[in-house]
Amino acid sequence: MDNPMVLVIALPLAVALLNLVLPPVLRKLLIVAGLVAGFVLVKGFFDAQPPDLSLLGAVVLSLDKLSLLALAFIHILSLIIFVFCLKGLDAATEKPFLVLYPLTVAFASGAVLCPNAFGFLVFWGLSGLALYGFALLGRGERAASTAKKTFIIVGGSDAFLILGLALAGPASGWSLAGGPVSLGQPAGVLAFVCLLIAAFAKAGGFPLHTWVPDFSRDAPVESAAFLPASLDKLLGIFLLTRMMTGAFDVGPFVRMAVVSLGTLTVIIGVMMAMVQHNGRRLLGYHAVSQVGYMIMGVASGSALAFAGGLFHLINNTLYKSGLFLALGSVEKRAGTNELDELGGLGRVMPLTFLTALVASLSISGIPPFNGFFSKWMIYQGLLEKASSLSKGYALWLLICLVLAVFGSALTLASFMKFLHAVFLGQRRERYAGVKEAPANQWLATGTLALLCVGFGLLAREIPLKIFVMPAAEEAGLAPAGSLGLYDPRLILLLFGLAFVLGLIVFGLTRKTRTDEVYIGGNVQSEEFRVAGTEFYREITEMRPFKGIYAQAEKKTFDIYELGSKATFGLSHLLQKAHGGLLQVYVLFILFGVLLFMVLAG
Repeated sequence: MDNPMVLVIALPLAVALLNLVLPPVLRKLLIVAGLVAGFVLVKGFFDAQPPDLSLLGAVVLSLDKLSLLALAFIHILSLIIFVFCLKGLDAATEKPFLVLYPLTVAFASGAVLCPNAFGFLVFWGLSGLALYGFALLGRGERAASTAKKTFIIVGGSDAFLILGLALAGPASGWSLAGGPVSLGQPAGVLAFVCLLIAAFAKAGGFPLHTWVPDFSRDAPVESAAFLPASLDKLLGIFLLTRMMTGAFDVGPFVRMAVVSLGTLTVIIGVMMAMVQHNGRRLLGYHAVSQVGYMIMGVASGSALAFAGGLFHLINNTLYKSGLFLALGSVEKRAGTNELDELGGLGRVMPLTFLTALVASLSISGIPPFNGFFSKWMIYQGLLEKASSLSKGYALWLLICLVLAVFGSALTLASFMKFLHAVFLGQRRERYAGVKEAPANQWLATGTLALLCVGFGLLAREIPLKIFVMPAAEEAGLAPAGSLGLYDPRLILLLFGLAFVLGLIVFGLTRKTRTDEVYIGGNVQSEEFRVAGTEFYREITEMRPFKGIYAQAEKKTFDIYELGSKATFGLSHLLQKAHGGLLQVYVLFILFGVLLFMVLAG
């Protein structure tokens, strides 16, 4: 048991157990030490890959390039986000938070390191329990219902994961890296659908996404950055990637169906984000929207789009966690995350504003930031893939591509609203005493912002070369030839020249004077301030969006609400189907077992 992969899992587990009894200061120091040690261990895996670990003749821990990519960013993000947590945690929930945090790192690491279906299922399920634990730490009036919703969607999907692994196990050798399982039989199709449900629920893909915005709103903001923005995305897309690159024999129709779900995830997520008034829910819906691009890239079958999907996965964890943490800094200083009540804080929180600006430009796909490069790879890959398909499939894929580009434009529009509502515009008088976030917070958000810039400017040299391309090559989907003519450093140079030219023109023009903003000769008061939430309000009044948004507010499309109604309805019917006799219960059980055996073939 001297295999270093064991330490990667055991170390954070030991930290979590010790934190049950240690005082607060030592808890944080121990977590930092454990995360740094874990990071060093994982860094060493790039130089010398550890051998597989077997137990009772079965491989229980194994590291390939995809696992290494996911494992590296689990530890990178865990360390950066915890720097933010060093100061500012809610005192009432600090102890359970500091226990759950290393537990989550351990469970997520175990899930990506364990190729065995049984071990993977254990770690995957435990990570879901940790997510539920974080949801319970929320202190709002809706926190309990949000925790329940999170548990039912994410935890309930684990039942499908169990069924999917059981159906696929005999053909795959009970390994995620085994297969491929044929989709020519009902058992194979059902196994694929079950695993797809588990992956989508974890990552936040449509239609199993509705827990993400609610969790983002009600759980501690640090856990929103840690889980739905980062680690859960890594785990969900990790499972989807396994499914699409060897676990199943996937044909073009199935690929297009999954790509279509990814497209719907993009559009539905961004359309819902545009009309949100709560900052955390807005970011939560964008966390949903961005996973759609990853799904499209990974499922497309295009080598370039596949690499772009993996690149977008790691890019998203950087800018999305940065956005949650930046809003968290604002929330801790201003006391609210409601966009209607914020504004003008960029003057008093300039560092936080700068990091949020970089993350917003990155998620919107503005060059030369990292989000543009990964989206561009996905778009190029989808376009190339369409040229090799039949006319029907090609048209289908091109429609998905156009919608994805449209979604990116709406993302930019949405973050113009977000930045204006929080940092620009007129500041309310009650925020006159607001100060910049503590050093640990802007250090964390600043590091994430620098990574967004660095992964954009040095995309070929660092993230693609070190993390993405090795995983793509191992999956047999390495892009052939170059990645095109796009040069982010040339774009930066051109933008820099344009900026300098603008400064020169500004300096040579007539000097202006600063004056108060006034309406009708009167200085503008808070009563007449323009809130960022008024942006795009007209969309909710347009047909057919008016009716769709109205139904969405009633949770008509929420699979949790639909499932609850269906479950209670089915339960009521089953109650009528028997009179409480034991023999009838046994008959139902036998019928279920027979049905499972028939499906399993």
